[in-house]
Amino acid sequence: MTTAGAPFSSSLICGVRSVHFGVTNLVSTVEFFTQGWGLTEANTSDAVHLRGTGPDAYIVALQQRPQTEILRVDLLASDRAAVDALHARLAKAGATDLSAPKAIDEYAGGYGLTVRDPEGRLLRIVADDLRHADTQDAIDRPRKISHVVMNSSDSATVEAFYTQTLGLRLVDRSRRITFLNCNSDHHSIALVPGNHTALHHIAFEVPTFDALMRGIGRLREYGTNVAWGIGRHGPGNNIFSYFVGPENIPLEYTTEVQQIDSTYRVGAPDDWKPLPGRMDQWGATSPPSPDMVKAEHSVRFSPEPF
Repeated sequence: MTTAGAPFSSSLICGVRSVHFGVTNLVSTVEFFTQGWGLTEANTSDAVHLRGTGPDAYIVALQQRPQTEILRVDLLASDRAAVDALHARLAKAGATDLSAPKAIDEYAGGYGLTVRDPEGRLLRIVADDLRHADTQDAIDRPRKISHVVMNSSDSATVEAFYTQTLGLRLVDRSRRITFLNCNSDHHSIALVPGNHTALHHIAFEVPTFDALMRGIGRLREYGTNVAWGIGRHGPGNNIFSYFVGPENIPLEYTTEVQQIDSTYRVGAPDDWKPLPGRMDQWGATSPPSPDMVKAEHSVRFSPEPF
């Protein structure tokens, strides 16, 4: 569903570009993300960079590490002026581990800064990075990262950082999740209150329901079955299927994400009450598997410099 007003833009942050993982078995993890998940190698200079079919230079980067962890989440800024404006905001707010904006001397390049959010997650905010021109959809492959969902032990403080400092917009609150928006997609970042700060999941957008089903088929042949789904969420109205990836990385294929604009009314928990016995709109799927629930609390964000 698309509303009728002007397209919403934060004017500063315009999406999630990529997520960097440290993994204990680089070879098997690269194999999963290429042969199973449907990404392709873009570059292997300082890490294995994997792209989707969209314009982003890469959407997943993998490095060998002693333990599985998220090293960094990269957010796209609209331009260099937005990076500079965000640096001024972050400096005024006393943000932790804030670097000065500069040219990025690694694959995909660009101009950006790094900073930690209030719970220690390392972010890079980048503009003018490499963009791919060959962006035709594939029948069963992901385009881009749709959204990143994070567990939070202080979700109010983290929400304030992403909205008041980085300029994202609160668009919905369900009983469990806070949804934050920065472009026409319903949400790009979401927060799940809890007692730790692990990754909850990363969602990858595929172009159609048919593409999602074909991706599920490829993963099943690879040896990875659906851990929750197929279903349709309430907030975002997107079709979903969840998987436990290598090293307990929690992953989602999603499609038909609701497109919204500046007229979208912020939803409250009472707006998103599922029918009794259901965890989604359709009610056709069982609850998440025990392995999925475990994965949604397993992968921590690295506190180390990167």
